[in-house]
Amino acid sequence: MAVSAVIVAGGSGTRFGLKKQFITLGGVPLIRRAVESFVSHPEVGTIVVVVPQEDMDLTGRLISEVCPALHIVQGGRTRQESVYNGLKNVPGAGTVLIHDAVRPLVTGELISRVLAGIGDADGCIPALAVSSTIKEVDGEMVKRTVPRSNLFEAQTPQAFGLPRILGAHTRARQRGVLDATDDGVLIENEGGKIRIVQGDPYNIKITLRKDLELAEAMLACRTGSV
Repeated sequence: MAVSAVIVAGGSGTRFGLKKQFITLGGVPLIRRAVESFVSHPEVGTIVVVVPQEDMDLTGRLISEVCPALHIVQGGRTRQESVYNGLKNVPGAGTVLIHDAVRPLVTGELISRVLAGIGDADGCIPALAVSSTIKEVDGEMVKRTVPRSNLFEAQTPQAFGLPRILGAHTRARQRGVLDATDDGVLIENEGGKIRIVQGDPYNIKITLRKDLELAEAMLACRTGSV
């Protein structure tokens, strides 16, 4: 069954100081790097990119030569709304991958691992086991140390059957849930089954400037330019 990808790049850049999806990593905008990873994957066909309305023309100019058949749609006020807008523009009823454009170092190997992991589950997400000690706090005081043996840090891309995840988004909106930062949780909240596969420590999310510096170092190691 056909595989599509929704790449979410609707952020306003409030914490970073500018729109992260358009800053460059190794001279290439993050949004283009993310799109290229899915364009080059043999199982991915349709690609939908979700950006703020004012950036739709810029996105087209940056990516059209990489993916002429790209669908660019307007984002929403939250990530959840942006994903929903993207899902509504995915054709067919196959598998859909949802990915954050600010994870520009996603690899084809990770995409394949996530797609292969769905099986009989409702979705599949890559994740890394938490290695640091986790403290639950109240104000400045520690309440408890959280056992970490079953804790994982979720990444994207996350894979789902399109009807299942679009339905979960629709029902969440009807219940007034509008600010979910993860798509798998919408299915979890309905009692669905989400499988985890091994994530990629290089698949970092660019949130702060230090993350960009780290990504530059990782890219240099990957390309052998150090």
